[in-house]
Amino acid sequence: MTVDARRARRRLGLVVLLSLLPWPAVWLGMYRLDSIAWTFFLYHGCCLLPAALWGRRLWRGAVRWPTRRQWACLLAALVCVVPLSLLLYTEIGQRLLDVPDFDDVVTGRGFHSAWLLPFGVYFVVVNATLEELFWRGVVLNELRGTSEAVWTLGAVWTAFAFAAWHYLVLRLLLRPGWAEATVLAILAAGILFAWMYRQTKSIIVPILWHGLVFDLGLVVVFGAVLRR
Repeated sequence: MTVDARRARRRLGLVVLLSLLPWPAVWLGMYRLDSIAWTFFLYHGCCLLPAALWGRRLWRGAVRWPTRRQWACLLAALVCVVPLSLLLYTEIGQRLLDVPDFDDVVTGRGFHSAWLLPFGVYFVVVNATLEELFWRGVVLNELRGTSEAVWTLGAVWTAFAFAAWHYLVLRLLLRPGWAEATVLAILAAGILFAWMYRQTKSIIVPILWHGLVFDLGLVVVFGAVLRR
């Protein structure tokens, strides 16, 4: 094996390891430190940000703004998805999604309802940006290259690893069955973000969709649960 091949294999192993780091980070923050703030610090500050900076050469060439058509699609999705999320929660969420001790789970880990607005801004802006730079910008690029189709082992692994760690949080907030279903929905979102990234050649497009469509919808539902 050549030096370049060994170096590539080591880098590949490192990227796979990075994709697994959210599991211990979130477990430590949510289950041992019992702190949402520490969970975000460990996930964002210790997992995503260092890796996004380390692998910046993989995504910095894709920092380009959406076209007018892409902006129009994003706006249409935003107008539809966020109200629909709130409507679905209003109709079925209180019967099927809320766990009886939801408030204890959240407030017991240091979250207060007065923090909803700053939390929402942070979640929509920072979480979406760091997750896309890490999962699509670094992990996806490293595992499948820039010219491969979406349905490759690297792309599927990236979407799976992105979705799977969310179960550690969702199992605390959703009823059994719904937590697993939501993980599958996040898996599908990961595939969608990968497709967007490859189709548009822009990392900004999946960041905007992630934050303004998906994460904003979650913040709206989260606020509705807190006010119930």
